[in-house]
Amino acid sequence: MRVRARARQRGVELPLVISDHADWKELTRTIAETGAGEVWVTHGREDALLHHIKTMGRRGRALALIGREDEDQ
Repeated sequence: MRVRARARQRGVELPLVISDHADWKELTRTIAETGAGEVWVTHGREDALLHHIKTMGRRGRALALIGREDEDQ
């Protein structure tokens, strides 16, 4: 829900939230199929995914969600 609120604030047309339980192939294929010009990454292997997004010719950025780190402990 925090992602959707941030998307509304920034005027994003259609935020699409993808589960972090998707495997790499599914995740990167979904990103390609959406045609999104910019992809926001909320957690996980952010550096690897952002690099891959860039090689796809898209913009990507990591979002820092407050309290997210606490869930892993």
